Amino acid sequence: MSDVPEPLSAKEFFTPEFLKDPYATYRRHLEGRGVQYLDIHSGVWAVFKHADCSTFLRDSRLSAKRTGTLIDEFPSEKQKEFAELARMFSLWMLFFDAPEHTRLRKLMNKGFSPAGIECLKPQVEKIVDRLLVPLRKNHRLDILPQFAHPLPAFVIAEMLNVPEWLHQQFVRWSNAIATLFGNPYRTVDDLIAAQQAIHCLTDYFREAVAVRRKEKRNDLISLLMEIEEDGDVLTEEELYAQCVMLLFGGHETTRNLIGNGLYTLLRQPAQAAELRAHPELIRSAVEELLRYESPVQYTGRMVLEDFEFCGVQARRGQEIIFMLGAANRDGRQFKDPDRLDLKRANNPHLAFGAGAHFCIGNQLARLEGQVAILRILQEFPQIRSVSAEPEWLPNFSFRGLKTLPVEV
Repeated sequence: MSDVPEPLSAKEFFTPEFLKDPYATYRRHLEGRGVQYLDIHSGVWAVFKHADCSTFLRDSRLSAKRTGTLIDEFPSEKQKEFAELARMFSLWMLFFDAPEHTRLRKLMNKGFSPAGIECLKPQVEKIVDRLLVPLRKNHRLDILPQFAHPLPAFVIAEMLNVPEWLHQQFVRWSNAIATLFGNPYRTVDDLIAAQQAIHCLTDYFREAVAVRRKEKRNDLISLLMEIEEDGDVLTEEELYAQCVMLLFGGHETTRNLIGNGLYTLLRQPAQAAELRAHPELIRSAVEELLRYESPVQYTGRMVLEDFEFCGVQARRGQEIIFMLGAANRDGRQFKDPDRLDLKRANNPHLAFGAGAHFCIGNQLARLEGQVAILRILQEFPQIRSVSAEPEWLPNFSFRGLKTLPVEV
């Protein structure tokens, strides 16, 4: 066992080259001991191997309460200025531990049951059809802003009954939050933008809930207001916070699932042709695309007590980040991990995390990915990428492209 070794500089790890291709770095650490100390914030452990990520994401000695890390590298006066921002994020179910998380998850699950999500398929198909109409009129287009990005925003906005004129503003607010979460070099400007976004979103949902109290609607907000378990209900503040979380989570990661999935298939046209010819493969194909080019590359936890893990000593108050993108390319778990195999049968990827905090919207994301990717391939059998060098968004946690120009 070793204590804290000489840390690797984050500036050597989270680099522009890493954004382009994180997998070379992942392979190096997967072939090593699978854990690395980084000098981000006050120092964090990065865990790479699938077995370690899967095990310790479920470990009760680690806490999901980590919103303080968003501001802890700033001077004390700035920490005070943005303490309310960290507190508002801390109300998201994503950042709760048991028993609070268990209570909230039990209530929220009623809005995301497999049967309920499957009932949304006609609605998702209708939105996809609407987005395809203008695409048919163009020979060359950027499929991200015209299809992959708006689709999940429209779906979750419809579930929450958000008026269409607000959709693009919601996307901008969601992007501001994603920038804060996904950049280890966050700035005061990032904090300001995220704070404005979360205040605006909270204000919107506060008004929306007040309207629903007078007149219930057939939407997710009304459902969340009504759900009850053993006399337990969401408080007003919890309700606003979960609506903001769902809007962010329902948009940011799913758009990258669709964009990354299409990008991957366009780079491997034989695989795209096979999926087009055998649409029954779409379920396993989406699982493989989630593994191969994961929309969420890492997630974090805080150490609650000193303990040994992966041959090193974790100290109370330290942060651990689990490199899901690396775990999903671990050859110990996946045969030929750098090969795209749309028929891969044994595919326990960690794209949605693991344990109690396994993504609550995973079934919705899967549904949207299946409908969107298959329809694009079927609608445009000659589709091809026209970009030689992809440009990735400057976000190390939420992996997605800036553009995906194609000819159809």
